[in-house]
Amino acid sequence: MILKPDIRTPVLKAWGVFAATLVVTGCLLAWLLNPGDLPERMATAERAGKSVSGPVDLAQHIAEARAANAHLATTIETLKKGVGFTVVPPYLVPAGERQPGQYFNDQLLAVQDRLRALAQERSVTYQRGLGFDIKAAVPKNEDAPYLLTMLQLTEKLGTIILKTPTPILKFAIKQPEKAAVVTGPANRPPLLKEYPLTLEVRAGLTDILWILHRLAHTEDLGGYPLTVRSFTLTSANADPKDEIQQLDAVIEVAGLQFLSDTERTTTPARPPTRGLGGR
Repeated sequence: MILKPDIRTPVLKAWGVFAATLVVTGCLLAWLLNPGDLPERMATAERAGKSVSGPVDLAQHIAEARAANAHLATTIETLKKGVGFTVVPPYLVPAGERQPGQYFNDQLLAVQDRLRALAQERSVTYQRGLGFDIKAAVPKNEDAPYLLTMLQLTEKLGTIILKTPTPILKFAIKQPEKAAVVTGPANRPPLLKEYPLTLEVRAGLTDILWILHRLAHTEDLGGYPLTVRSFTLTSANADPKDEIQQLDAVIEVAGLQFLSDTERTTTPARPPTRGLGGR
């Protein structure tokens, strides 16, 4: 007995699929071959003097995109230089220095001498030590780079407050952090380091405003600003008739140091309680 398979059902299904394919293909061709109102729109644009261009040259498009990215990178670097700072000699440990801790002590004495001279010229109470811990004879060598960085910022801050239009009464600088605060946007690599300082000053309102304005200057004293993190102002004048308006201001400032691309991928972020780059 010879068995013959029934192929009528598969054949009918195949013809059905073929017919459906023809219908879909026909509709697609009809849609593609019918430009609709495109020719009319192009003619209208030409009559109005508008240019009608074809496909964009891919190589030219890539070159323009690369040029735009390079320009953007240059702009970003310019903005960073206008806000951030770099450590410069003599606040860098010299190559081959065998006693970085003692080198810091030597630089601290030099800065104290310069600021003490400014204070004496104006009869301003001078703060010995400038907020650094001077009880220890020599700091640890591994702490010297950070301390020198803070010393650079401290001298800039001290020079500003000792050059007000009229002499201030007194000042004090505090070093609240033992390490830089690494900050950055949420869920992104760290962006910068903040080096905070706190200034306590008693002076008139005009001089306090002058200090705040001068902190933002970049034309002198290293070519970078000190950014204000917080500011409080109180008055000891108990009676409105008091003629001498002396105010106590507490200004927390920070020097901002942007991380390089390599540092951003290798520096662990330490989320601060409040940081300029981490808000």
